[in-house]
Amino acid sequence: MTIPERAQGRPRLLIIDDQPESVGLLLSYLKGRELDILVALDGEDGIGKATAGQPELILLDITMPGLDGLSVCRRLKADPRTAEIPVVFLSASGTIEDKLQGFAAGAIDYITKPFFEEEVVARVFVHLQTRQQMARLEAMALTRAMSVEGDGTRSDGDCFNAAVALLQEHMADAPRLAEIAQRLEITERRLTDIFRRRTGMTVFDYFVEMRLETARRLLEGGQMQVQLIADQVGYRNPGDFTRAFRNRYGVSPREYRRACGPSFGSPV
Repeated sequence: MTIPERAQGRPRLLIIDDQPESVGLLLSYLKGRELDILVALDGEDGIGKATAGQPELILLDITMPGLDGLSVCRRLKADPRTAEIPVVFLSASGTIEDKLQGFAAGAIDYITKPFFEEEVVARVFVHLQTRQQMARLEAMALTRAMSVEGDGTRSDGDCFNAAVALLQEHMADAPRLAEIAQRLEITERRLTDIFRRRTGMTVFDYFVEMRLETARRLLEGGQMQVQLIADQVGYRNPGDFTRAFRNRYGVSPREYRRACGPSFGSPV
């Protein structure tokens, strides 16, 4: 399968959806967002393009003729070449049962139709940035590098990456906007504008998304108690954490952990 050459410096996104109108809507939302986008209109083509194109993120429709989204996701996760690519399901159904089924198949998120531009852009960029910033040590190294005295002309991309690294390093107790801007030697206005252009969110809204995405990974990645996970991502009240997680993913933290498989289903 021939895949167009990746646009230099741009993360690659693969959309797998059999409905051209849905694909067109997603493309209109993501236009001009510095993404390299591939499209597949059926499951088999999607698997082929995921394998050949190695995208950083996949948006996958659940309901498709032939090979449905759940089957596509399971096959992607069973193949070492594509197992680590995060998958976000697209579906007209928003029931807890359907979401749990999607998470059990290996998806990291779930966007319900009809789409809303702010939600699509926010979730796409949070997952892309999470994938790029997975290693905490790399984030700390980036912070140290960016804290070196500079000439005030660093690029928006460098400022964004450094700000994200700071937020990751201080997830349990995030610095204020003014503190981040001061560390980066830029104005608060410029920092806010950078985040809005790149993610469609304010710094605070991005930080909330980052906290919940980190919590989701911790829930599926081990046996850490839910309360400890909540503390680690900055929620002192377990009820607040549960409400925030349910509002974001449609299921509670414990329901999500059970959906990830038997190894994550022990009492916490």
